[in-house]
Amino acid sequence: MAVSALVVVISMWAVAHASDATKRWGAGNRSPRQELLSQLPADKEMLFHQTMREAREKGAAIREQIRTLREEIKNILVADRFDEALFRGKKKSLGALLSQMRANREAAVVTLAKQFTADERKILAELLPPEPGRHRHLR
Repeated sequence: MAVSALVVVISMWAVAHASDATKRWGAGNRSPRQELLSQLPADKEMLFHQTMREAREKGAAIREQIRTLREEIKNILVADRFDEALFRGKKKSLGALLSQMRANREAAVVTLAKQFTADERKILAELLPPEPGRHRHLR
C-alpha cells in the first residue's frame, strides 16, 4: 500500500514539473536564450559561443583573484582592528580587476558586433546580460 502511494506521488510530481518546464519555456522546452540564438545563422551562433567561451576562459583567473580579494576584504572588515589603508588598497585592486573583466566582455561584444549584420546585432543586444546594477526589465 505504501509503495503504491509513493509511486503515485512520484508520478504526479514528475508530471507537474514537466508541465512547469513547458509553460516556462514554451513548446520544445527551449529557453528564451536558446530561442534568440536559433534566430542567428548557424555560423554566427557558433561564432557567438566560441567568442563568449574564450572571454570566459580569459576571465577565469581574474574571477579567482576577485574571489580571493573579496574574502580578504571581508576578513579586514571583521578583524578586531580595522586597517583603513589595507581596506582601501584591496578595494582599489578589486575595482581594477572588475574593470578588466568588463573590458574583456566589451572586447568580445565588439568582436561579434563587427562580424554581425544590424539585425544580428539586435539579437546580440538581447543576448547580453544587463549592465551590473541594472535589471533587465528596466532596459
